[in-house]
Formats: sequence, C-alpha cells, structure tokens
Amino acid sequence: MSLKTKIALAVSLLFVLFVTTASYFTLSSFERSFKESIATQQRSLVLSQAHNIDDKLKIAQNALIAVAAVAPGDVFVNPDKGQRFLDGNVGLLSIFDNGIFFINREGRLIVESPYRPNRRGKELWFREWVQKTVNGQKPVISDPYFSTHTPGQPAIVMTVPIFDKRGNLTGMMTGSLDLLGGNFLAELSTTRVGKGGYLYITDSNRTMIVHPERARIMKPAAPPGVNKFFDKAFNGFEGSGETITSYGIPMLASAKRLSMTSWILVANFPTSEVYAPLERTNRYFGIATVACTFTLLFLTWFIMKHLMRPLAAVKLHMEQLPNKYENERLIKIQTKDEIGVLATTFNNMLNTLDQQQEDLHKQTVMLEEEMAERQMAQEALVAKQQQLEALNNSLEERIANSLREIRQKDQMLIQQSRHAAMGEMINSIAHQWRQPLNNIGLIVQNIKLSYESGQLTLEEMTVENEKAMDTILFMSRTIDDFRYFFRNDKQKTSISIIDLLQRTLALVSGNFGHLKISSDIEVRGAINAFGYPNEYSQVILNILNNAKDVLTERMVAAPCIRVRAFCEEGRAVLTIWDNGGGIEEEILPKIFDPYFSTKEVGKGTGIGLYMSKVIIEQNMGGLLTARNIDGGAEFRIELASHTVTEERQDPSYAA
Repeated sequence: MSLKTKIALAVSLLFVLFVTTASYFTLSSFERSFKESIATQQRSLVLSQAHNIDDKLKIAQNALIAVAAVAPGDVFVNPDKGQRFLDGNVGLLSIFDNGIFFINREGRLIVESPYRPNRRGKELWFREWVQKTVNGQKPVISDPYFSTHTPGQPAIVMTVPIFDKRGNLTGMMTGSLDLLGGNFLAELSTTRVGKGGYLYITDSNRTMIVHPERARIMKPAAPPGVNKFFDKAFNGFEGSGETITSYGIPMLASAKRLSMTSWILVANFPTSEVYAPLERTNRYFGIATVACTFTLLFLTWFIMKHLMRPLAAVKLHMEQLPNKYENERLIKIQTKDEIGVLATTFNNMLNTLDQQQEDLHKQTVMLEEEMAERQMAQEALVAKQQQLEALNNSLEERIANSLREIRQKDQMLIQQSRHAAMGEMINSIAHQWRQPLNNIGLIVQNIKLSYESGQLTLEEMTVENEKAMDTILFMSRTIDDFRYFFRNDKQKTSISIIDLLQRTLALVSGNFGHLKISSDIEVRGAINAFGYPNEYSQVILNILNNAKDVLTERMVAAPCIRVRAFCEEGRAVLTIWDNGGGIEEEILPKIFDPYFSTKEVGKGTGIGLYMSKVIIEQNMGGLLTARNIDGGAEFRIELASHTVTEERQDPSYAA
C-alpha cells in the first residue's frame, strides 16, 4: 500500500472517528431527550386516564349513595316494594350494567334488578365486600369476582350502607359493573396507545380487572420476577420505565395507582413502535456517513497523488542507490518544501557517513590495542581474586577459633557462677547443720547424764535415739539436695517448677532463717516447662542470693522475699521480689552485663545475673527480665509451658 493511499485512509478514518464520536454524543443526547419526552407523554396519558376512571368511579358511587339515601325504610322487609324501587331507577341501571341490589345486614339478598327468579334470600355473606361493608359501615369498591347474577361473568361491585333513623345498620345497596360489558371500565380495554399499545388494570392481588385480551380478565397478572416494572408498580412505584412483558415483548410502561381504590392502571407501548423514529434517524445517518467517507477518501487520494510526486522520485532514487557511486548518489531535487529539505538532509548524511566510515576504521585499530590491554588487566584481576579467596578462607578459620574461645569462656563463666553458688550453698548448709549438730550433742549429753545417774530407762533411750535419727535424716536430705543441685545434666527434660522451687528453697531456708528473712511463696497449679533442671535451679539460687545480699547490706527492718509461680498465655512464669528498695534506674539496664556488679570488691564477680540470662534465654529459649515495683526489685523468668493443670495453691509453700 502506497503512502498516499495510507494517508488517504488515515484522513478518512479520522473523519469517520470524529463524525462517529460527535454523532454518538449527539444521537445519545437526542435519544435521551426523545425517550424522556415519550415517557413524559405516556405518564400524562396514564395520569389523565387514572383521573378519568377515578372521576367515573366517584360519579357511580355518588349516584349509588344518592339513590340509597331516598330508598324506602322498609325495603329489607318488603321485597316487592324494594323491587319496584330498583326497577324505577333506570338511570342507575344504565351505570351498573350487571344489576343493582338490596342486601340485609345478615348478608342475604333481598331484591335485585333486573329481576332473577328464585334468588331472593340467597346467602351472600361469603363475599368479602359484604363483610367489609357490614363491619366497616362505609362504602366499598370490591375486587373483581365472578357474578352469580350473571353467572360466570367477571364483575366488580360498589356498596353503600343503609342506616335506620337510630343510626343502626339495616343493610346495603349495591351496584355491579360487568367487566365484559359496555360500561366505562370495559370501554378502557379498547383504548389504544399508538398502534400496538394498550391499557390494563389490576387489583392489589395481581388479578387482572381490565385488559384488551378478555381471556386474561380475572386471571393473575405476571407472577413476581417476570415483569420487573410491574413488580415495582405493585410495590408502590408510579412513573415510567422500560420492561419486558410476560410474552417477552419489550415495552415502555407507565403506572398510576387509582385514588378511589387500590387498583393499578398500567399503559404498555411497544418499544419497537416508540423508538422507530430513532432507528430511522440512525439508519439515515449511517448511510450519510459512509457516502461522505468514500467521497473524502477519493479526494484525499487524488490530492496526495499530486503532492507526493517529488517523494516518489526520492523513493525511486533510494531503490537504485546501491548501483550508484560518488556524486551519482546525491538526490537532485530543487523544491523548497519538506521533501526538498529531506533530499538536502539525505545528501548531507551521505557525506557525513563517508567521513564517519573513515573515522571508524581508525577507531577500530585503537580498539584492538585497548582490548589487548584489558586482557592483561583481566589476568591480573584473576590473580587478585585468588588472593582474596585465600584470605577469606583464613578469615573463616580465625572466626571459628574465636567462637571456640568464646564458648570456652562462657563455660568458664558458668563454672565460676556454679562455684560461687556452691560457696553460698556451703554457707547455707553450715547454717542448717549448726542447730542439728547442737541438738545431737545435747541428746548424747542427756543420755550420758541419765546413764551416770542410773535413771536411763529403755523407753527414754528409745525416745532420745529417735530424736537423734530424725536429726541425722534431716542432715542427710540436705546432703542429697546439695549433690543433686551440682549434678551435671545436659539433656533437656520436663521441669516441674514446683519440685525445683522446693529443692532450691530447701538449700537456702537455713540461711534465710538465720538472717530472719521471711518468705511468701505462692504456686498456682502444677506448672511444667522444658529445659535443664539444674541450670534452672542455679538461676533461682542466683536471684535468691542476690536478694538476700541486698536485704542484708541495706539492713531492711522486716526483710521479705516473695515468690510467685503461675501460667500466663501458655508460658510458665516465676517471679522473685524483695523489699530491699529496688535497683537504681540508671543501672537497671546494665545488671545483666558480664562483670557488672554493685557489690564491694571481693564480694561479687558480676557474672551471676549475666550467666542466668544466658541460661534462660540462649540455652532454654525463655526470657529473664527485671523491674522495680512496690518498693523493691522483681525478677521474672518465663519459659514455654509444657503442661498445665487446674490452678491451685499448694499449702506446703505457704509463708
């Protein structure tokens, strides 16, 4: 496809795009205005028809009320008189083409006109409109029903209650309209909206009252969900909208509820007829657009053919360029338009390319020399990389050695911590054994004195022997606790917080008693965790000894240590609090640092709390924290809970 053809097509396509876009918005606006105008006209029609029907219903009801007002008072006991009265109201009979009636308050037919034999006294209480009139004592316009006066004919009835002079209801006068007759309701079915449009009326139960198809009268209208517009109108909507009937025909529909009753008047206008002018306009416009496009395409192609002649000459020269040499390659066009500028630019480009080709040859030689130099630099880089790899391997070995040294130091620190704990425990055991040894000495002296005085009996010997054995058993248990604490266990097992707390407290209870330090122990439930039992006991012992030292150094008047063990959010928690005044806020963040101590030189190593944090957090995956609360320091140990049973307080741990 030549350039001139492409330009002609492009211009035509732009024209079509512009015209189509402009037409779309213009036609859309016109279509919207046209539809609104048609909908408004149809709403006006339905509103006018609704007012007309309401007026006629009102006239018919008023006529019935007027006649009922002059009815003889004894029509409900004198049927013949009532018959003459009804037959004489020719004007009322001209309105109610399905007859007029007197019905007493018990719902029995007294008399009707036109007369039908064997019907007087007929029971009509089953009619809903009879019950509504008697119960409400007001005029009623009924829903459609099948008449028995004209058997099988669909009809509606108007009722007017009649009262005696005392205001008591004696009966009613009614007038019936045949929905297939010649009255104003039946005539509505012949009204047309355009050529194919029509009007219909339904009651509040979706029963058809008026419809052009007589077979649909007294039949249900479209069931819910079939005709969306009718569903809206049935739910109270009044206005216009597009819908599809139960026959599948698109319609422009308008709805209005009557004021005299709950009936709904609907007008249907086929959209094929409503929007026919729009379709003709769109069709004519499409034909005009196609004709204008082809005309513009031809004119554009013809003009471009004339304008593109110099460009065609350039194209031909370019095709033959490989067979031309030196000055023959230059384009000889003298025009001053864009094509002339293009030819001049092309000639300059050829001269420039010749110069650049010569320069490129020189640069190629220089590039080859530079590549040789880069090859040498690459080889030197490889040698450097090998040196770096060797250095990296050496560095990894150094790091591994450093890690081993750090682990050895940590083990030494743990051992020092355990030795310090051992010293504390030996001191505690000394306090615990001092009193039992004194007791054993007193028992031996007592036995000796009793023996020398000749007063030692077998019973007394047995009592003193049991006392001595109980004391020795207590001292033996102390040795067992001491030995268990320093057993080297390195496998994680299930930890019973209660048992470990009991053993650890047993090791320090003698020392605490000697220093008159009271304890408040509370354990809530059987709490288990998973870790190293002896290391966990060492942490508890470190914290208890620190608390003891603080209470002793500060000479607290009533020294007390409070221990709580409980489960919280799936974690086994142990808190140890003392009333020693707490830790200074500026040093609180440093207490877990290695070799940090607030004690005098020689009284503390500064590794107890550091190793406690390492044991809990690194070795056992828990958390060890400290804070000041209630005038003292509280240490909190958290481990993942292993098992938890019902919460309780063991009385053996009460203070």
